[in-house]
Amino acid sequence: MKKFGFNSKNEFLPSFDKFQSNMNKRLMFLKLFNQQVPCSLKFTKKELNSCKENQLFDIFIKKVFYNLQVNSKYSSKINIDIKKTLLINKFFKKLSLRTELMPTKYSILTNDISSLKKSTDLINILLENDFSFFLDGEESFKNFVSNKILNSSKNREVNIFEDSIDIVSKELMFQTKIFTFWEFINSKKLDIDKHIKKAIDCINKSEFKQVYLVYPKNEKFYKHVSVRCNDVLSSEYEIKLIPYSMRSTLR
Repeated sequence: MKKFGFNSKNEFLPSFDKFQSNMNKRLMFLKLFNQQVPCSLKFTKKELNSCKENQLFDIFIKKVFYNLQVNSKYSSKINIDIKKTLLINKFFKKLSLRTELMPTKYSILTNDISSLKKSTDLINILLENDFSFFLDGEESFKNFVSNKILNSSKNREVNIFEDSIDIVSKELMFQTKIFTFWEFINSKKLDIDKHIKKAIDCINKSEFKQVYLVYPKNEKFYKHVSVRCNDVLSSEYEIKLIPYSMRSTLR
C-alpha cells in the first residue's frame, strides 16, 4: 500500500503492529497528516479523540463545519470574500450529493478571518481530490523517522536529504546513512535486493560505512537484522535492517 487514506465511502489504511483497530489506524493517519501541514490545518487533540466514533471523511468534514460556525454579530464593516463564498457554496453543493452530514448553520460574515481560511484551505484539499485524501507512504514514513531523530539528537548533526537521513557525530567519530522504506517486510522471507544494493553502493562510493535500512515495525519484522555482503569493498562496515516503531502516534 504505497498510498493510504480515504474517500467519501471507504478508508484504505494499512493494518500492522498495534494498528489493527480502525481507531488506531485513523489516529496514525491524522498524526502523519499533522506532520505535513501548517498549524492552521492540524487536527486538535479533541478532534483526534473522535477517531473511535467517526470515519476520516466525517472528521475532515466536521473540521470544516466547526471553523465555519463562528458566532459573530453582523456588521456592515465586515467584508465578504466573494471568492471564498463561491468556494464554500460549491463545496456544500457537491457535499450534499455524498452525505447527509450537513451543518445546521454556518457563517461567512465574521471578523475571524483565520477560521474562515482554515475551512477554505481544507475545502480546497477535499475538492481537488474529489472528496478523498491520500498520504504518500514513503514520504510520510520518512517524515516520521526524520522528526523522531531530530527530536532525539543531541551532540549530533542530522541532515535530511531527498532519499536519506545522515547522522554525524564528530564527538563520537561516527556517521550513519539511513534509508527509509514504506514496506512491511518479513524477516524470514526477505525480498529487498534493491535496498541491499543501495546500501552496498553507498558504502563503496561514499565515506559512510554504516548504513541502516529502516522499515515500519510489524509482527513479522520486530528485531534488528545484520547483513553481510561479499560485494562490499570496505573491510569495516555495517548494514542493518531496522524495525521502526510508529506506536508514538497513538499517544
